[in-house]
Amino acid sequence: MTTALIWIIIALGLGCVVMRRRSVVVALVGIQALCVAALAVALVPSRPSEFLPAALTLVARAVVVAVLLVIAIRRTRHSLPGGDEVVPSSRLVIAGVIIAALVVLVPSFGLASHLAEHGAVVLVATGLALLVTRRATVMQVVALLVAENGIAVAAVSVPGGLPVVVELGVAFDLVLVVTVAIVFHDRIFGMFGTTDTRMLRGLRD
Repeated sequence: MTTALIWIIIALGLGCVVMRRRSVVVALVGIQALCVAALAVALVPSRPSEFLPAALTLVARAVVVAVLLVIAIRRTRHSLPGGDEVVPSSRLVIAGVIIAALVVLVPSFGLASHLAEHGAVVLVATGLALLVTRRATVMQVVALLVAENGIAVAAVSVPGGLPVVVELGVAFDLVLVVTVAIVFHDRIFGMFGTTDTRMLRGLRD
């Protein structure tokens, strides 16, 4: 089950790279976060009792983040492009190059399985690819979430799991950062009528 979940999490990350519609991408990253939470829950029987609150926190984090992103999209509907000047096939190629480079360069870091290690690296690389190829502010937030989901996969796959305090701290920080990013996204849309971050290049001190 855990092997299948990791593959699904990776596939959802790559789906975020190729899909153009913001609503679809948000749905994919929301499902991905829930799959990460499901992975943590599936590992609860083989972990210390302290791991259960951390797994449940990941479930709550997935729901909260998905709700925040849906609110951001509904408040900023527009007909202008979101800055996706890179076509899907090119985005996939760029993601493939970044993923291959990181998989080769990053050494083994002692997770329970090689698939979990490679999956974590692939997700972080996918997040980097999204940052490079997507311009809309919501997509930038999604890039952060995909990369953080990779870190979460690594965290839950550590033998014994990470201490609950660290898990809760990561979840709290993520929700805080995403909330700030969404407020920033809303202000950009209110000022420029678009969420293309290239518009910020026209600002000068």
